[in-house]
Amino acid sequence: MPVICASDKTLLTSFSGDQHAWPLYLTIGNIRKDIRRTPEKRAWILVGLNPCPPKCAKNTDDAWHSVVGTVLTPLRNLDITGPGLKWNCADGFQGRCYPLLVAWVGDYPEQVMIAQVSYGSCRMCEIPKGALMGHSTCPALDNPRDQHVYSELLDEINIDVLHTLHVHPIRNQFWQFPLCNVYRLWQPDELHQLLLGLVKDLLHWLLKYLKAINVKDQFDNRFTSVPRYPGLQRFSKPFHSMKSSSWQAKVIQGMIRTLSVNCAPIHDCSKDDGKTAVETASDEMVMGAVRALCEFSLLVRQQNHSDLSLTALDDALKRFYKKKGAFRAQKMSKSAKAKVDEQLATESHQLREQIIHKIRAAMEVQVYGAEIVTTSKRREFQVRLNRARHA
Repeated sequence: MPVICASDKTLLTSFSGDQHAWPLYLTIGNIRKDIRRTPEKRAWILVGLNPCPPKCAKNTDDAWHSVVGTVLTPLRNLDITGPGLKWNCADGFQGRCYPLLVAWVGDYPEQVMIAQVSYGSCRMCEIPKGALMGHSTCPALDNPRDQHVYSELLDEINIDVLHTLHVHPIRNQFWQFPLCNVYRLWQPDELHQLLLGLVKDLLHWLLKYLKAINVKDQFDNRFTSVPRYPGLQRFSKPFHSMKSSSWQAKVIQGMIRTLSVNCAPIHDCSKDDGKTAVETASDEMVMGAVRALCEFSLLVRQQNHSDLSLTALDDALKRFYKKKGAFRAQKMSKSAKAKVDEQLATESHQLREQIIHKIRAAMEVQVYGAEIVTTSKRREFQVRLNRARHA
């Protein structure tokens, strides 16, 4: 019997000051999602209210894990080789069930706290923290997190290795739940991961790119000139003047529907004679990334999926991963960009020195043959080379 939990630290009404509530909900996985999402059906039950620690409190994660572990003790102590539990079923009979924790619904701070990893790192794989543009291919996981490996590292007291992997050096209580992988509890979340995550970041990168190629004004004109049509949202303010902190899912969905059309000035700019081939290719990659992510965001909202729609989703995601590198300059901060430029300059200097060394070695072989060149002969060759330059 799949068990799904959900938790979210919620701010109460503004009349209560800075008071928070931290509810813990539970449901089972054999309920249809349309019923589960309907509040009147009461498919989710409140099983606990976690205490909210005061500001600047220490060890808040440990306190939360202690409370949740106490509430979910029956799931943790379940013997999967035993007779299971007798539950009353909807048909009036009793059935033997084995409730297993299979999913957890929560935003990124909740997921980081449950997985006991550092904030800003991936809670599913060991990709380096702060890696530019994430994974290079799709689908890909750079060394999926393994709780058995982390448990062995704790037994061997390899704290430095755990810090390198951005894992807290404590024993996660979810490791003790039967057939539960705490790093695979997270299900795709359209609101937080797609709309308020990837799509929102793409809009910020796109605005920076439009400013860099001097077509932001044309984009704003198209953005505010969307005609009235059923299903299309009209915006009275330019894109850059809208506060991104107040964006909701409906606002972002309305932007996605016309985003590809509004980015048409990028194509017009690419046709200018003054653009180089590299700049034109960059514009095409930007348009490809925007179109791919818009297609993915619109397709994923379908209530039912077929093999055809799943293939289209996979194709759109692959195209986005292939094109997203065009926003690398907009993704990097000034310090990171300076560091990358310095690294590229160093690599180009080293490559230039290697090429000079190969050319010099080839010239020495032509002058002196395959014999070993002594220092005196190399000096004599350098003198002759300098005379030839000044001749």
